Amino acid sequence: MSDSRRPASEDGEPRGYRVNVLDRAIAVLKTFTLAEPSLTLSEIAQRADLHVSTCLRLLSTLRHHGLVSRSEEDGRYRLGYEVLAIAEIARSGSGLVDWAMPVMRELADQFDETVVISARVGDYRIDLDQIIGQQSVRRVIALGERKPLYAGAASRVLLSGFTDAQLDAYLERVTLRKLADQTITDPDTLRRVIADVRRDGYAESVQEQSDAGGAGVSAAIFGARNEIVGVIGVSVPQFRFTPSLRAQLIPAVLSGAARISRVIGGTGRKTA
Repeated sequence: MSDSRRPASEDGEPRGYRVNVLDRAIAVLKTFTLAEPSLTLSEIAQRADLHVSTCLRLLSTLRHHGLVSRSEEDGRYRLGYEVLAIAEIARSGSGLVDWAMPVMRELADQFDETVVISARVGDYRIDLDQIIGQQSVRRVIALGERKPLYAGAASRVLLSGFTDAQLDAYLERVTLRKLADQTITDPDTLRRVIADVRRDGYAESVQEQSDAGGAGVSAAIFGARNEIVGVIGVSVPQFRFTPSLRAQLIPAVLSGAARISRVIGGTGRKTA
């Protein structure tokens, strides 16, 4: 079969280019989370849907390359320090954080609240970097954690970059689970909210990702092809998200996102 006739995977690459052993190794690495950074062999095998012997061989190879480590005391596995090195290369290599940092500092100085830069990886949002506010009660974001695209202001801004067909496909493959009191779990409601984000150019949220979550305003950063390449947002404790602060945040975040877009050659907000 020629390349032009190979069925495409979700990310657009022909399925024939996928390497099964790499898929399995990546599945092993993705079993670790911030909530559970260390796992037993059986836990990893179960979560990666692998036979224990296969999982053990993969872990042995990943240990050889420093991507996982194994405790001599309890036998549990953890991500290795080589993952941190790779993550730092990815973070700096994209350039997005460096381009956004001057605007992030200005917003942090202006509001003394936490400013976050995020990007999409597949069906998830990843928070790449932050400048933490200096007030006694402040928001501190867990960087590098995969977060769903349907919950939270930054996530919905990224989701607003999908075409209608892409959004329909996303809603078919993803279950909208209730993560907190204000999480949107109805697909039609989410479609209406996404339409508002496309129209207004920003998103806001209050207590959508966890019951202890905060509130905030986020706006899109556009690339040279008018695609959404990232999101900048200000995250605040819920009790400080007053109508007055909201009214100040919206134009400031929109302006900051537009400035970053211009720096990287973007044309700014999409128009309907």
